Amino acid sequence: MGAGQLDRVICEKANLLLQGRKNITLLEAGCGSASYFSFAGVVRSVGIDISKEQLDRNTAVQERIQGDIQTYPLAREEFDIVVCWDVLEHLSKPRDALLKLLDAVKPGGLLVLGFPNLASFKGIVTKLTPFWFHRFFYRFMRYTSSPFPTYLRFAILPNRVITFAQDSGFSVIFKEFGEGGVTKRFTERFWIIKWIFLTVNWLLRAASGGKCHSLFLDNCALVLLKGEEKTTFSPKS
Repeated sequence: MGAGQLDRVICEKANLLLQGRKNITLLEAGCGSASYFSFAGVVRSVGIDISKEQLDRNTAVQERIQGDIQTYPLAREEFDIVVCWDVLEHLSKPRDALLKLLDAVKPGGLLVLGFPNLASFKGIVTKLTPFWFHRFFYRFMRYTSSPFPTYLRFAILPNRVITFAQDSGFSVIFKEFGEGGVTKRFTERFWIIKWIFLTVNWLLRAASGGKCHSLFLDNCALVLLKGEEKTTFSPKS
């Protein structure tokens, strides 16, 4: 599923689930300078980011908070939709951020997450290599953007995120794995690497009886629904 199609599917599911709800409030956590989604019925949109410069450039949000989502005291059960997209991998304490985001969702509200799949070729290489190598790779591949420091903690393995959310009263409404452009572009450029990846991927999937996800699927998207009853957060460690 391509990025544009994924955005549309997530918006459609969110709009359907929140249909009939008035005065929808939205929080974009780690919003940066732009927004990924456009939900129907939103009357109040809030963006939080650690960078004032990025916040000032974001014209999609109405209210701006400069702060770290790992530590900022977000209001409890304040938002109908919370979006955190391509952010968790850059945090040193993503579980702290996740707990605050889960807590900020209203009962019956949604948490939308997008983050790299650590159990993938891209995820493994990114995790095992230093930041200077990431900058070198961007220059080598001639990307116009620059990388952000990336931690990719094991806490954001998709199954761990799902378990953490379920322990906190959420259910999984949508889960999608996809292949991003970085691995595809790199393997198309170096066919030897492509065949090595294909062989390793085939061996792992064969050994697991097909239960192991393809290691080419380097992105994960989740839509999580919070239970209607009030919750006291005490997720398992």
